[in-house]
Amino acid sequence: MKRILWLITGVGVISLTGAQPDVESQVLATVLARHPQVRALRMELESARRLERGANLPHAPIVLLSPELTTGGVGEQFLLQQPLELNGARQARVRLARAEYALVRAQAELELNDLLADALAAYHEYAYRAQIATVAQEALQLAEQTREKIRLQVEVGARAGIDLIQADIERERVRQHAALRQAEAAAALERLRAALGGVSLDEVATADTRATPTPSLSPDTPLAVRIEQARLQAAQAQAQQIRVEGLPDLGVQVRIERFRDARTRPAFGLSVSLPFLDYGARQQQLRAQQQRAEAQQQRLLAARVRYEGERAAAQQRYEQARARAEAYQQRILPQAEQLVQATQTGLEVGQISILQLLEAQRTARQVREETLLATLELKLAEIELRRLRGEFAPYLEVFQ
Repeated sequence: MKRILWLITGVGVISLTGAQPDVESQVLATVLARHPQVRALRMELESARRLERGANLPHAPIVLLSPELTTGGVGEQFLLQQPLELNGARQARVRLARAEYALVRAQAELELNDLLADALAAYHEYAYRAQIATVAQEALQLAEQTREKIRLQVEVGARAGIDLIQADIERERVRQHAALRQAEAAAALERLRAALGGVSLDEVATADTRATPTPSLSPDTPLAVRIEQARLQAAQAQAQQIRVEGLPDLGVQVRIERFRDARTRPAFGLSVSLPFLDYGARQQQLRAQQQRAEAQQQRLLAARVRYEGERAAAQQRYEQARARAEAYQQRILPQAEQLVQATQTGLEVGQISILQLLEAQRTARQVREETLLATLELKLAEIELRRLRGEFAPYLEVFQ
């Protein structure tokens, strides 16, 4: 229980309107700095960038070394041939590498966006579960105080002994309920640690948000749609590369017939590759790749339709959660507090029955918990809406 109270008072006071922005910044900074999945994204992006830079380099030369075992065994003992890639092979290779890098980057943005959204959702869930556990603990203290008042009234003969039995039963029920809420808070704490990458809450409280600059605005194109667009560009680039493989190319070569005796002087020449004879295999590969590109266009359309539906549903859930949270905070919760105060006054003067008192306390406890759950639902709906909009994806620029 002390750990739960420490979170509320130490990491940040969680009001019914949401967490402080600096606390969310601490959570995001911790994930970006300490989560192993973020480090994996860095490595994958660096690997893709290296492949893109490598694709822009010239094609490696072809070197053939053929020592003869007997006289006249080979026509030439050394041949170096350098393709010039005048047929556009280098440009096609660069285009494919850039498309693959764009795909890796889009996937990294989506993964980071989900990772940060999950971390914030886990944080808010734990914070509100901790508050719910605190409410349950306060309800237990109230049940014990109520039981003590009833015991004194029974001793002076103002109430029957059965009222004390009912108070004991209610106190035990509230105690078990408080234990359940504490267990739920402990489970939420473990989920939060996993979402943070195994980092303790002490490190979250001391995270330096200055090392995490504010990213730019979220992308206009949805992340899932950007991934499908990158896949389409990669499929089109692969088709172009297959076309280029069937075009003639010019190269330069250096040859040496013998390393000893006569004809040891190097000779220079040109070479022309004529990749015309493929028996239809290249055409089949090209057609297959074109069909993949056409299929990817349909996947792109499906991704756009799916995103629009998910965004509309998330917006509706957010509006409904906000209306529910406002109803609890502005109307239901104040009425429950008035009910508790009235029943406590009635208990002291002996004007209400024990059943009415216990039912009022039970109702007030449930309303407090439902108010916190409604606010939690609102925070989770807001985070889900931000996740669909890709608001966490620009943090990829922070660690590039």
